[in-house]
Amino acid sequence: MYTITLGIQPQRELPLDTTALTAFDVFAGLAGGIGLFLLGMHMLTEGLKLAAGRALEGLLERGTATPARGLGAGMTMTALVQSSTAVTVASIGFVNTGLLSLQNAMWVIFGSNVGTTLNAWLVAALGFSFKIDAFALPFVGIGAVLMLAGRTVRQRALGQALAGFGVLFLGIDVLKDTFSGFGAAMNLQDHIAPGFTGWLILVGIGTLLTVLMQASGAVIAIIITAAQGGLMSVEAACAMVIGTNIGTTSTAILSALGATSNARRLAATHVMFNLATGAVAILLLPVLIGLLGLLREWFEQPATPAVMIAMFHTAFNLLGVLLMVPLARPLLRLLTGHFRSREEEIARPRHLDAPSLAVPDLALRALRLELGRTQSFAVTALTAATRVPPDEPWIERQASALDALAPAISDYVRKLSAMRLPPALVEALAHSLRALQYQESAVSAVRQACALATTLGAPPGAELEPIAVAFRQATGALAASADAARDDFSAAAVAVRLEETELRYQAFKEALLLEGAHARLDIRAMQDWLRLASLERRAIEQVAKAARMLAVLDGDLTPQQAAAADEHSDTNGTT
Repeated sequence: MYTITLGIQPQRELPLDTTALTAFDVFAGLAGGIGLFLLGMHMLTEGLKLAAGRALEGLLERGTATPARGLGAGMTMTALVQSSTAVTVASIGFVNTGLLSLQNAMWVIFGSNVGTTLNAWLVAALGFSFKIDAFALPFVGIGAVLMLAGRTVRQRALGQALAGFGVLFLGIDVLKDTFSGFGAAMNLQDHIAPGFTGWLILVGIGTLLTVLMQASGAVIAIIITAAQGGLMSVEAACAMVIGTNIGTTSTAILSALGATSNARRLAATHVMFNLATGAVAILLLPVLIGLLGLLREWFEQPATPAVMIAMFHTAFNLLGVLLMVPLARPLLRLLTGHFRSREEEIARPRHLDAPSLAVPDLALRALRLELGRTQSFAVTALTAATRVPPDEPWIERQASALDALAPAISDYVRKLSAMRLPPALVEALAHSLRALQYQESAVSAVRQACALATTLGAPPGAELEPIAVAFRQATGALAASADAARDDFSAAAVAVRLEETELRYQAFKEALLLEGAHARLDIRAMQDWLRLASLERRAIEQVAKAARMLAVLDGDLTPQQAAAADEHSDTNGTT
């Protein structure tokens, strides 16, 4: 017999024949142990998700109102399902669907990083304290009985989780036996550069293993059993543990591909948090290990690599959360300015800036340019509504862009009106607000018309089709003429197109009434078509009114002429 020293662990005796392990023995032990651990982890996670899935979703949706609650929810869910990946993916999904805000989801992610450290404590506390198979096999047996004989889905899922828990520790037992023999024959650090360079290499190894296996818990179990078996020192193992934290971000990145801007921002939060935490941990590695050694002695914990690694894993994740307390808001502001979708980019004000407010005439010009953009959104939505079927996604994008810009425009007008302005500019601000109000009314009517048109389809009957087509074409022509962002925009052209559209509307309305009167069209269907035509007509009129207000701002119409045109339209029956 002879003795060797394993990291900080007291000397213990190992058999002389450990060097007799063949390459196949090592490969078989590693493959089998990792396979059992991954299988057990999968069974445990999936079983717990099935057994408590709705409760966990409810916790994620309702228990994240504050940063502290979000942090607690992330820790709780990850500890329960034993998978920070599952919690991260679920958080991204909730953000993607708008059920969870980015700010609250950030703290769920931070909490999940702390919650995942329970895995290391399970391995450290249960994996080396007693005969594992005597502990694990009953879980496998009881779980298998529940899986096969359970009467409900929840009972079978609980059985799967229990069996998975047992299989997981059988995998740890195989890894422990493999490394206890292999570690006596070699030390990993003999093949890696010493000092900071070696730590970086080990961080890279931990990252790579986690990316390949997509299971940080499995990699941490391998690291702990390898260190406990003498294959590496505590410092080397801790460096690899840092790498596992960085490696988990790959799943978040993959989950956010093709998702909404906020979902991509959340994935970026996960990456930046883990990278920042890892950077601080690697820089403070010797200091942290020394402090944790003192803490371990104070709590009278056993001086084993497994306990030290578990303590380190928890400590540096808690350190990361502490770092985020002052940095979370700046990080949120930083990310809000990035990963913008095309829709968000379109919806940003392009002309309303603070410097222009200092010169009221310049500010009014900027306001007119921005209102030209919102007018384009309104007329584009109206044009899309004339298609059969209407292009609902495109309409919603245009309407959402206008919805996003409207508060910015109103706020800009408020700031401008707070200054001492000449009467002409005050009147111009009133025209600007009226134009915006007309645009919002037009988009509201378009949305309602789109929802109704989607259910109606094409007009029934050969007699109605050409009349409906003529009305749609006239509407499209008016929308094009009312686009105030065009160089050839003029109030006169809008007036001509509006008269033509009104004639086409009246013809379509008359045809619908005749079809209903002759019983060639169901009365209820006729009423639906009349309502659709009325909604489109309202959108047309609101777009035209907005165009007149913009023409007043351009000086092409006087306020009196615009008011007279509005009165003429109302007299003809438009609203």
